[in-house]
Amino acid sequence: GGKSAEHEVSLQSARNVIEALDKEKYEVIPIGINKAGKWLLSNTSNYLLHSNDPKLIKLNKSSKEVSLVVQSSGTLTDIHSRETHGKMDVIFPVLHGPYGEDGSIQGLLKLAGVPFVGASVLGSAIGMDKDVMKRLLKEAGIPVAKFVVLRFGESFSLKKITDALSLPVFIKPANLGSSVGINKVRNEKEFKNALRDAFQYDSKVLDGSVLLNPVRCLSPFPPFPPLPPFPTSQIQSRPTQSARARRSM
Repeated sequence: GGKSAEHEVSLQSARNVIEALDKEKYEVIPIGINKAGKWLLSNTSNYLLHSNDPKLIKLNKSSKEVSLVVQSSGTLTDIHSRETHGKMDVIFPVLHGPYGEDGSIQGLLKLAGVPFVGASVLGSAIGMDKDVMKRLLKEAGIPVAKFVVLRFGESFSLKKITDALSLPVFIKPANLGSSVGINKVRNEKEFKNALRDAFQYDSKVLDGSVLLNPVRCLSPFPPFPPLPPFPTSQIQSRPTQSARARRSM
């Protein structure tokens, strides 16, 4: 979930991650974050409502409100009863947009002493701010598409954009993903509408060129030698729960 405009997108992503996890290997503890920033502890059977409808999907409000405090080592505390709820071994942040991908939650988890999946504070912060990210990539000599940064309150026009870029362009919030607030611009009317939309979510927006040629992903590392073939004779099928139960009888 989370507080960003991509709250519903995050819920769908979290559902996909939970469904993909091996429940025989991991004990999954869903922690939803509502749009007000409250942490809600639930279980995998009822943490979401309308989970199959992207427009109606939302967190179950009946979940317990909890907090994660500094130096807690992964122990959650009930906001109202002060009861503690076990200890988490690792947290998988599935939060799109600000407060989730920008280093905020990563910093909290580091202070709490909890291992987590994904990039750390600096990598998350740089990756979230597309303006900063593109400037650092250019500084490192990595080609990026042409872009122009517009800040709320500045004076700008479509001509200023077309002097640097050719139409059409994409306008998007600098600190958001690619599912909310992004629009393709081909004329003055679309330009004004796109700015109005993007500035709802950020005080800084990007105008980016449309890439007309396919992008090739180049590895910064030299080619590695091929791995030796895996000894298939050592692969054993994992017993199912019923099989393990039969063995214990």
